[in-house]
Amino acid sequence: MEGNDLFLTIVVSCLTIFLVLSLVVALLVKSSIRQHEHRMALAQAELLKDQEILHAEQQATQDTLQEVGRELHDNVAQLLSLACLGLGSEMDRAPQNKMISVAYEGAVRALAEVRRLSHTLNVDLWDDLSINEAIVKEAERVRVSTGLALKVHVEGELPALDARLKMGLYRVFQEVLNNTMKHSGASQLIVTLSAAPVFTMRMADDGKGFDRRTARSAGGLANIPVRCERMGFDAYCETAPGAGCTWRLVQRAVQS
Repeated sequence: MEGNDLFLTIVVSCLTIFLVLSLVVALLVKSSIRQHEHRMALAQAELLKDQEILHAEQQATQDTLQEVGRELHDNVAQLLSLACLGLGSEMDRAPQNKMISVAYEGAVRALAEVRRLSHTLNVDLWDDLSINEAIVKEAERVRVSTGLALKVHVEGELPALDARLKMGLYRVFQEVLNNTMKHSGASQLIVTLSAAPVFTMRMADDGKGFDRRTARSAGGLANIPVRCERMGFDAYCETAPGAGCTWRLVQRAVQS
């Protein structure tokens, strides 16, 4: 009997120890899971906060740009229109005066540029304007003023883009175009808009290219990836000396 009692005591003690250890392990696992969930919740809250701040910054920037666009259209353009009328009248009175003629032509070009800029800054006007239509409109102006051949290709049925997104992409296009005209020595810039597998905007020139390792990171070149990041795009630059420069803007897949 005493041997049986001792054996039973040992079994009960072992079971008790096992249960206690199991309970401790379970509590530790549960605590670890809770800590992980807490960290995940904090990370998610921080991400949402960052997104809200970024959205607020973007909204403030877009509102400012739109206000600038309205001011250009309502004030500066009107002043230039009056200047054009006045210079036009003077030209009629003194058609041989070259100084008046040059001033008139400059005022007309300035008025056209201000109107173009005010339209691209006004987000409301992008509701009915596609990104490819905006680039096509720019192509003729660029060809006449610089001689650069700007071509636009569309592959597939492009998705409907938000007006602010279209305006943002157009800003990036303008930055690439500006760099192409100033530094590349290119004769053409080909813009390709692709619908699949995700919306992609590709801008390739036939210029002299550059070495990214030694190129200055300041200015427009550095701004392009930053702008794209804020719009939910990844920006890739492919270039080498003598090989032209190609920018690819790839829209990130929307997380479900």
